[in-house]
Amino acid sequence: MIISIRKTKTLHIHKTVEVSDTSEEEIVALHLHHKCPDCARSFPTLHGMRVHRGRWCDGGQTVRSRKGSLADKAVQLSKRKAAENARDHVYVEGEEIENVHSFVYLGSKIQCDGDDLADVRHRMAIAQAEFSALSQFWQDRRLPLSVKLRIYKAAVCSTLTHACEAWTLTAAVRKKVNGFNSRCLHVITGEPYRDTATRPAYDLLLAIRRRRLRFLGHVLRMDQSRLVRRTLTAYVHGGHGAPDGSLLDDCQQKSMDRLTEMAHDRRRWERFASKIY
Repeated sequence: MIISIRKTKTLHIHKTVEVSDTSEEEIVALHLHHKCPDCARSFPTLHGMRVHRGRWCDGGQTVRSRKGSLADKAVQLSKRKAAENARDHVYVEGEEIENVHSFVYLGSKIQCDGDDLADVRHRMAIAQAEFSALSQFWQDRRLPLSVKLRIYKAAVCSTLTHACEAWTLTAAVRKKVNGFNSRCLHVITGEPYRDTATRPAYDLLLAIRRRRLRFLGHVLRMDQSRLVRRTLTAYVHGGHGAPDGSLLDDCQQKSMDRLTEMAHDRRRWERFASKIY
């Protein structure tokens, strides 16, 4: 086997290190391309600079917080990279391997602290780009709503839900997914955000739960010696006291033996997954 040193990274397993708040001097050091002609603040995108000028700029008299902005995130990322670089390094044939806080493998983002929200945000950013690229379809009044929803499910939702079976579907992840779905459906249907969040034309979160159940059935039908099956059994403690957000979230009232029996009857398991609401 040939190892590509250039593509190999080292990921130390630890809690995410808290870094200091971003200062204006650190943002200036980024040498961003777009500068406000009124207050000389710099921005990573032309759109961000225009929003600043149109809504907030008063000639530099008031200093508005950058927390959560693209520039702030860029500085925070650079600080985390520096913190990782200060840790011990791995060497392969005398060549130093780069330390990383997170990396993308097979389309999924893996972070040092195991936070599933990192992967959810990563997939959401890709799905948002797909959604924005199809803006002409959402604005076309000649297309019926049913066609738009089919395009949304096929092009956008399929991108977001890549490897969703591996997510820990906690309350924070559910809220994030529902919020994304609500914003997209607001653009597609024109309905208020509250309605698209509580009564969505397409329930993306429900679709994810059903997809995860179908994957669970596939795992339960495996031989008990298979590593995936053994890992699932160990992770959920034999079906008792399964952690919040696990694959067994929608069937915790049933034992593993009972679930295994149901899963071997594919039609029965499909009916079980379809009844989840």
